Amino acid sequence: MKNLNKISEFLMSRGMQSTRMILGISIWIASFSNYYLWLKISKLGQESNINLIISFLFILIGVNIISISVLGWGRLLRPIASIFVLSAASGAYFMQAYGIVIDSNMITNVLQTDFKEASDLVNSQMFLVILSLSIPPLWFIWRKKVPKSSFGKMILQRLLLSFLGISIAVISLMVSFQAFSSIMRNHKEIRYLINPYNGMYAVLKKVDESYKRKSKELILIGEGAYTEGAVDPIVFLVVGETARSDHLGLNGYSRDTTPLLSSRKDILSFKNAWACGTSTAESLPCMFSHLSREDFFDRRENYENLLDVLKKAGLDVLWVDNQSGCKGVCARIPAENQEIIKGDINCRDDGCFDAAVLNNLQKKIENLPKLGKAKGTVVLVHQMGSHGPAYYKRSSPDRKTYFPECASSALQTCSRDQVVNAYDNSIRETDYFISKAIDWIKETYPDRPTAMMYVSDHGESLGENNIYLHGLPYSLAPDAQKRIPWIVWFSESFKREKFDKNGCAALLDVDARISHDNYFHSVLGIMSVKSEIYNSDLDIFRKCRRP
Repeated sequence: MKNLNKISEFLMSRGMQSTRMILGISIWIASFSNYYLWLKISKLGQESNINLIISFLFILIGVNIISISVLGWGRLLRPIASIFVLSAASGAYFMQAYGIVIDSNMITNVLQTDFKEASDLVNSQMFLVILSLSIPPLWFIWRKKVPKSSFGKMILQRLLLSFLGISIAVISLMVSFQAFSSIMRNHKEIRYLINPYNGMYAVLKKVDESYKRKSKELILIGEGAYTEGAVDPIVFLVVGETARSDHLGLNGYSRDTTPLLSSRKDILSFKNAWACGTSTAESLPCMFSHLSREDFFDRRENYENLLDVLKKAGLDVLWVDNQSGCKGVCARIPAENQEIIKGDINCRDDGCFDAAVLNNLQKKIENLPKLGKAKGTVVLVHQMGSHGPAYYKRSSPDRKTYFPECASSALQTCSRDQVVNAYDNSIRETDYFISKAIDWIKETYPDRPTAMMYVSDHGESLGENNIYLHGLPYSLAPDAQKRIPWIVWFSESFKREKFDKNGCAALLDVDARISHDNYFHSVLGIMSVKSEIYNSDLDIFRKCRRP
């Protein structure tokens, strides 16, 4: 202890402004920018107590001292300290506001977010929290110029600071090692809440994953794929956005959120379907892959996807996006983004409702390459759907049913009923779009076998247990983020051409568990694509097929 006292006296002596800065910032970040971490630990029951929180706090202070001391040399000190402060303040707000955790998947979501999506997250509450957590320490960092020190003195200072940080962390860990190891072992979500290291680790992991993936040569699949039959089907594959299965009236929800689809007799709704990820960035590449969920996320290779195989089989493929992109899925096929059409009742200044996708769609289909026209066409529509947190923007004022709704992206400032009302209105908008799309297909292509399959990318949390949005690690995510709607419609001519005379509805168990693992093979099946990559065991329509 005497040695530690001498070190402390030296570090806090006159002229050691950088030392005081490092210590002050380390304490601030650990104490205030990690308030959500301390709140979560305090609610863990018997495993948590004030002694554990205090020990954990000092461990984090020690780690902060080490990190800033090692990274913040010379003129880099103030910029590095500022980055720590701003990263921690931003992470603290989003974790507290939406109940999320920060991992590599969340970093992927951030990197792939466009301006329109990002603007939906901006609100006065965000500025208030981030500024409150960052202005005081930033003022402390930049109020005075850090005096220059000799290189030797700076080396000694940083070595002693690092030793002090290590000592604080190690002693604190030893004091509560049993409780600390227990909480980290039994509550793995805690590691995603340690600010700002959760975000820093996630960024490094994402960079490493991206580098490894890009360095891999694209592996071809479905070589030699072909289609059977002489018909010219056209199939719509609607990729839903943020729809959860238990909020569809069609699936037994107490509210009639799907009045149009529920009134149709030609609809099949699978009520026990599961996503392979909890975010678009995860789910889209996964659901279009031939790999199972487990194999997809364990993979070390870069494979082609479903759309490549359809194209190789001679089918025309078109991707129309009303979202923030296809996450690489449509990289090798014709793709178009939905443009804002002035004067269209389905468009506003900041975007369009999904029904606008149907405008000029026939012309886009006709302009596809002619090579595969005789074999069929697959049109993929990536919905805006129920994309949050601004659910109130996802439904037309003329079609809103539930009031009052949360008219803010700061969901935590609204009552849960208001959040649910806004979300359920967005589900009714999806009901309108799917029903309108089916009618459009029937009217536009009356002489062609046609079909529509709607599958959402992931679900959504609406404030249950103070968790909002989506993107939690799969093992931690509630079912609301993983259970999704899966709806299909086949025209009579499609059923006559593709299915057994007994039809399909009577042969399928709509309550059986299915998942995105089935998507790749089910699409190949309904398009009659023959390939060695096709697995009939994963085709949910195989029982309907003609022998």
